[in-house]
Amino acid sequence: MAGNINEWWGYYMRTASFYWREETDEKGNTNKVKVRSCTPADMVCSDMAGLLYNEKASISAPGADDATAAWLDAWLNAVSWHDTAPLALKRMCASGTAAWALHIEGAAQVGTSSNLRVAPVRYDARSIIPLRWDGIGCSECAFTSRLWIRGERCTQIEVHRPNEETGNYEVLCAFFNADGEQFEPSGYLQALEALDTKQQRPTFQLIRLAEDNPYWDYSPMGVALFDKAIDALETVDMAFDSLGNDIFLGRKMLVLPESMLRRTDTGKLVAPQMDGRQFFLAAESNVYDGAPGIFEYNPSLRAEENRQMLATALQMLGKRIGFGSKAYALDSTGSITTAKEVASDNAEMMRTVRRHEHVIEPAVCRIVEAAANVSRTLGGAPLPDMTGAVSVVMGDSIMQDDDTLRDRDRADVAAGLLEPWRYMVRWQGYTEEDAKAATAAAGVGVPLDV
Repeated sequence: MAGNINEWWGYYMRTASFYWREETDEKGNTNKVKVRSCTPADMVCSDMAGLLYNEKASISAPGADDATAAWLDAWLNAVSWHDTAPLALKRMCASGTAAWALHIEGAAQVGTSSNLRVAPVRYDARSIIPLRWDGIGCSECAFTSRLWIRGERCTQIEVHRPNEETGNYEVLCAFFNADGEQFEPSGYLQALEALDTKQQRPTFQLIRLAEDNPYWDYSPMGVALFDKAIDALETVDMAFDSLGNDIFLGRKMLVLPESMLRRTDTGKLVAPQMDGRQFFLAAESNVYDGAPGIFEYNPSLRAEENRQMLATALQMLGKRIGFGSKAYALDSTGSITTAKEVASDNAEMMRTVRRHEHVIEPAVCRIVEAAANVSRTLGGAPLPDMTGAVSVVMGDSIMQDDDTLRDRDRADVAAGLLEPWRYMVRWQGYTEEDAKAATAAAGVGVPLDV
């Protein structure tokens, strides 16, 4: 998968060979010219991550006591889960696979530790090495990461695997310096040590999109969101590059006879702009060979043609990643359609997001449950066994802006489906008491925004 992952990452980071074209000048010299990009790969990955997990997402433990619910909320805030989860999902879309692996600090060799810290570290496909898997899932995995110890850069390899005798998941670490030599830094797990998490369930979770991997059958690794849309990505950026080229090459130019230009001591011609003269040029005559000496060159910018090319390429890109042809449609002013229009017209996008959510949601539940159980067994947190107790609600996939919601509520008021005072509380800043008093005094009707 390394070749595929590198290709996907190249388009995501705009470092693929496509983004450099070779041009030969009149002297036969070959120059590399960078292709302009509107970052379509990053755009689709950001949008998908935002649809899968956003501010509407929630994690809870239904039926748990108040102490357990309070611990869960405190842990989610401590590790900034809701802020970092979309970042992991974006890397998943870009590289095909992402993962959370529990990083455990402050564990005691015997018993529990009040200083225990359990945090999920996110990885993308470039740092994930599956070690044991089947058609159901991955049960043993290694993760690589770069870190600095005492100012020296090194590579850490962390393995999460079940112990062959007890079945408990354990964590092992190895460290390698910049020369590739293994060493054992103090304060970290040593090479022959293993941290027993006292958990029978994995302390890591791989996440991928609900797409088949045709490159490696039965692999736990997934494919990038835009795997089947590479040509569409290139077409979008070719259209965008053409637009930029026409703007650059379409600048107004003046054609002047050499007799109207000043020369340096070495005989080099100096354009008026280079000499600090932007608007006027002194000359003995404005006639050259019996014709006016100044000509304007105003090439066409092909604005409408370029816009149509870009719009068509964006529509095809949206279709190929499952967003439908309206997600990136350009309106008459050249702007991308609003969230309101996408939500009301694009059921294909909603089906795609739901399909991916069904694959990712269980992994989120399991990594949160694993963190809680490790905190209980190694940190002594007053928690019950959280296996199967966590509920995850993924982000609200229906992209609706405030104007959409307000218009809907106004229509509900007009139809008698929503009390006017509720509208006033929700959209006009009234307290419940003031809103009820105002509607009672004025009579029931459709509220006006103030």
